[in-house]
Amino acid sequence: MVDRKYFIPRPAIYYRDFGFYLVLFVIGMVWGSQATWPTLILPLLLAAAGLHRAGLFCHEIVHIKDASLKPFQYLYTWTVALLVMVPPLRFQVPHLAHHRLGVFGTPEDPQYPLVRNNPIAMTMVLLVIPFIVPFTNLFMTFTAAAGAFSTEQAIDRWAMRKFGFSLSSPLTEEQQAEVSRHARVNLLLLAAVVIFIPGILPFYYAVLVIGWALLTARIPLEHELEQLMETSGRQDQMIDSFTIESPFALIVQPVGFRFHTAHHMYPAVPYHNLPALHEHLKQTVPEYRDSIISLWRAIRGPKRSATASHS
Repeated sequence: MVDRKYFIPRPAIYYRDFGFYLVLFVIGMVWGSQATWPTLILPLLLAAAGLHRAGLFCHEIVHIKDASLKPFQYLYTWTVALLVMVPPLRFQVPHLAHHRLGVFGTPEDPQYPLVRNNPIAMTMVLLVIPFIVPFTNLFMTFTAAAGAFSTEQAIDRWAMRKFGFSLSSPLTEEQQAEVSRHARVNLLLLAAVVIFIPGILPFYYAVLVIGWALLTARIPLEHELEQLMETSGRQDQMIDSFTIESPFALIVQPVGFRFHTAHHMYPAVPYHNLPALHEHLKQTVPEYRDSIISLWRAIRGPKRSATASHS
């Protein structure tokens, strides 16, 4: 076990970084509402980058269960989670399952799509899904507002069969009530936009598409994604997770995501402590250094297999 200091979150850093990215998004949206082609490209990229990075803090909320971050969780839930139409509870169950020992990299892992040797699946994940997700999220906002969670689960089972990727998660009655409240507020805000500033909707949709494209682009960089294991242990999480030190990876792996091996070994470590933990593991765990690969090698395919037997 590593030093306890790596697990201590610093809320001020969360508010600073999240606030900065959220401001970038707002500036991009205001600028984009007044810009014309081709200048429109600049605010579009600015707003998408800001929203993408601010949206990644959902990942932190799911993993870091510290009382000092409760106000931050509330802030995220009622700002960016409304913008992307995904409250943290939607992401929590499938993502924590992806990290669970015995589930990671197996057929039960809802976030381990076998895209590496499947051009159709890779095309769907990288080029098609970003255009579809804003509509599926809008649909699930309607179903949640109406309390139709059985419909959502039917869609989720279909997504798992077709793409091996979960779009939602089972929720308790209490969680369903919270998600329903969130969805109803979401619909009120969307209705206000449709009534008062409908001209911004195409721009907003383009921002969401680029944001989701940046999000899905990191998927093939973090795991081998070639075959499923029968079971998995802690060692497999290190062997089949990859870290890219190149600063170019920050385009799609900001907020600590490029230190993905350290994150899978110690998922409760806040993103701002991952660089230091990464350096510590490089010095103390020889096998860990094997997980550090170049960006080009990650794109081509790491060609490494976990130690557990494969199905």
